[in-house]
Amino acid sequence: MRKKITSIFLSTTIFLLSANSIFAQEEQKEKSKIIFKDTLDNYFDLSDFIINKKGFIPIPVIITEPSLGGFGGGLAPVFIQPNKPRNLNGRMIPMPPDITTAFGGGTLNGSWFLGGGRTGSISKWGIRYTIGAAYGNVNMDYYFNIDKLNKEVESEFNIRTIPAFLSVTKQLRDPRFNVGLEYLFMHNKLEVKNPAAGPLQEKIDSLVSDYISGNIGKLGIKASYDNRDNTFTPNKGLKVNITADWSHPAFGSDYKYGQFEGAAYYYIPLSHNLITGTRFDMQQVAGDIPFYIKPFVDMRGVPSARYQGKTTMLIELEERWDFQRRWSLVGFGGVGKGFDKFSDFGSAEWAWGYGAGFRYLMARLLNIRMGVDFAMGPDGFTYYIVFGTSWIRQ
Repeated sequence: MRKKITSIFLSTTIFLLSANSIFAQEEQKEKSKIIFKDTLDNYFDLSDFIINKKGFIPIPVIITEPSLGGFGGGLAPVFIQPNKPRNLNGRMIPMPPDITTAFGGGTLNGSWFLGGGRTGSISKWGIRYTIGAAYGNVNMDYYFNIDKLNKEVESEFNIRTIPAFLSVTKQLRDPRFNVGLEYLFMHNKLEVKNPAAGPLQEKIDSLVSDYISGNIGKLGIKASYDNRDNTFTPNKGLKVNITADWSHPAFGSDYKYGQFEGAAYYYIPLSHNLITGTRFDMQQVAGDIPFYIKPFVDMRGVPSARYQGKTTMLIELEERWDFQRRWSLVGFGGVGKGFDKFSDFGSAEWAWGYGAGFRYLMARLLNIRMGVDFAMGPDGFTYYIVFGTSWIRQ
């Protein structure tokens, strides 16, 4: 009888252990299962994949830049790690996430590039850093005014460049304020890819001969204020950036110049689903700056490096209508100018661009919207793949 009871006890124990092991395995499988749908509305969503499974957003890089040949593509997987908000006098202040990415791609005119970078934080010290490096072999059009001609002369250059960048900032007592330093080093080698006609190219050569090969090394100070409610697709708040950089042989540069940039981005909700964004950007340089990194009007619809100057100014407006929980329509437009002297502002040609696009809420918990913008500008139609805000560069 005792043996029978012992046998039953052992069998029951083995069964319970086996069942517990099976249930544990099923529970583990359930936990490790990647959910690509939002439990709130059952729409496609990457929040769980990014936050809980340490996944990434595969961002297609579609290049429609006219000065780079008109079409190209690549891929940039973006890994995002959210950071906890900080308490400021009882108010929770959102903190930017850590972002890591690699990228690579090419265009129809033979340009190609690859690189990677990371923006991270050391929370206990209130430090935020950005580090990145790349290699590019780029064929790009630049425009020159020759002997006061009434038109610009276009010339294509091949630029082989190796840039490396480091930035470190410290939060102040109020974490919305940051100050710090940044350093950029670039080794560049240029050659004429598609010369202009006859004597015009000779004049262009005389203008660029000092910049055919060289290093740029510049050290700068930076300050920012950011009270936006979200880094990727803000609905309200203000961000202001101010930087002042100096390029000098002491920093590894072959050129001496100073560069200042100020930018402001302001978002205001007109209603719960209608958001107005305003961007203002100004850059100014003084000294011996190579033509290929001279400031230019950087705006949707406007070709890169098309409107350059030692001073650039632009203003851009954007309206976003979230007509459904997941989908949005966007309209935008802006104007800007590039000029070498303030006395030239009146005669400088206006750069302009406008258009419309759409967004899909790709990750609700991070408020990441992605979509496409279609723009018109001085050189015609183009389009852009948009990750987060179109103004995410800053």
